Amino acid sequence: MTFVLFARRPGGLPVAPSAGLRLAPEETPTLKTISVVVPVRDNPQGLARLMDWWNALGSEQPLELIVVNDASRTPVEAQGDGLRIIQGGGHGPAYARNKGWRAAQGRWVAFLDSDCLPDAGWPASFATDWNGEVAIQGAVRAMGQDWLSRYYQSQGVLRPMAWSEDGRPQYLISANALVHRGALERVGGFRESFPLAVGEDVDLGMRLSRTGMLGWCAQAAVAHDFEPSLLAFVRRFLRYGQGNRMLATAQSEATRDFFRPRPFMPLSYKPGNFLLAGLAFVALSAGWILESRRSL
Repeated sequence: MTFVLFARRPGGLPVAPSAGLRLAPEETPTLKTISVVVPVRDNPQGLARLMDWWNALGSEQPLELIVVNDASRTPVEAQGDGLRIIQGGGHGPAYARNKGWRAAQGRWVAFLDSDCLPDAGWPASFATDWNGEVAIQGAVRAMGQDWLSRYYQSQGVLRPMAWSEDGRPQYLISANALVHRGALERVGGFRESFPLAVGEDVDLGMRLSRTGMLGWCAQAAVAHDFEPSLLAFVRRFLRYGQGNRMLATAQSEATRDFFRPRPFMPLSYKPGNFLLAGLAFVALSAGWILESRRSL
């Protein structure tokens, strides 16, 4: 799972100083230089859907698919050419993704969530707009057509909300992102002090942006399967609020205020969306307070 900010911030994130010599990879991302890493915990339906996609690719498969089993209660079973299943040990998605990319053979690592399904041409389409970036953010849309999925889609829930003046995302959403291995090694990968499936990708992206450029590629798209449950909606935003607070703690003082929950208007002015926006803000705030008290 991933994290995103829901109230737009004027001017985006304050620019942090570069971390030493900036990277500019020369290796163009191609199918045979890309390893796909997918952490999974108790999502057999999503994994089966992903394996159907993978096995249908044939000669269009990337270099490999690495599935990291993050202590699923149900057995993680899958078969396919170029597939490896490794054990994450139940330490959370940050640890699982780190274990995946460190085991990868490719010079590029495509991170994908188990509840996402790639569009045709993914991940090779990341090369479409690549111009020396250390990481590229792909598009994520809602898979379903239910009320909640339409809200997620209209709100741009899994799209970065902070962009530079030249149109570059200022962080990443790991449901669909391509990162150069050398950049991952430079920053040490995901910070494993983020125990939940939230915030760890935003933190990684912000640190990567200090080592090189981040890019955007709309053609590299995936569909995200959101749970059509109001209870799951509240739990998601509660977790996002906790992630906001963790990010505020982990980042510099100049960026902390960016993550504080604020009331916001829905981007699609439908009556039900006002209710969902209010509910999301309450859950975000509750998660922020919960994490603040936990960290005392």
